[in-house]
Amino acid sequence: MAAATPGMKRLVLLVWILVAFFYFYLSYNYIRASMNDRQFADYLQYVVNIAGGENRPAKEIRALILVKAEELSLPVHGEQITIRGGGSSLNVSVNYDVDIEIPLLQRQIYTKKFEHVAKYQQGGGGLR
Repeated sequence: MAAATPGMKRLVLLVWILVAFFYFYLSYNYIRASMNDRQFADYLQYVVNIAGGENRPAKEIRALILVKAEELSLPVHGEQITIRGGGSSLNVSVNYDVDIEIPLLQRQIYTKKFEHVAKYQQGGGGLR
């Protein structure tokens, strides 16, 4: 078996660096999407508790949810938000997908689905 040349060692090192970069980038995007979703879920429950207690209209609730989604760079659109009832029977569901893409190529390799249901809770103190 022949000894590896310095050029071959550099090539192998470069390949390992590229593989590591690829996995770290994918992991970062996945973790970032999950953390933003967690903040979004907490905010959704907060908005539902306030809106249910103050009997706010569905249009206003939808607008508040969309503003927060945009702030967190989440791909949520108005038609993905379902608002049922009002006041003490308020029930809001939001479903959306986040695409995890390959670095540099910007091609989707995985889609993470997020589904949330928030119901008005009397007193508004307890988040689920």
